[in-house]
Amino acid sequence: MLLKESEWQVVSTDNAKEVKFCEAFGDRYHFTASEKEVMRLGMLIGLNDEEIISVMRISTRTLNNLIACMIGKTRTHSLREIQALFLRYILQKLPN
Repeated sequence: MLLKESEWQVVSTDNAKEVKFCEAFGDRYHFTASEKEVMRLGMLIGLNDEEIISVMRISTRTLNNLIACMIGKTRTHSLREIQALFLRYILQKLPN
């Protein structure tokens, strides 16, 4: 469980490649800033739902709504499918 916010600050620069991929993917699917943050925290840093709620200072219901919107915008059925879609997106963007 997340004890201090400093534990999750793995990616702290806006110039990191991972963050740029996450932003571009979010833009591709018209994610809001909050949806992009959920994606960054969950997929790039690996936080679980409780930790995302703590870091973002949102309710469980709000997180569930954000996830539902992300699933709808990507036309997927689960977070696992969004992760796979994100991985395919990254692989397509990498140089050969």
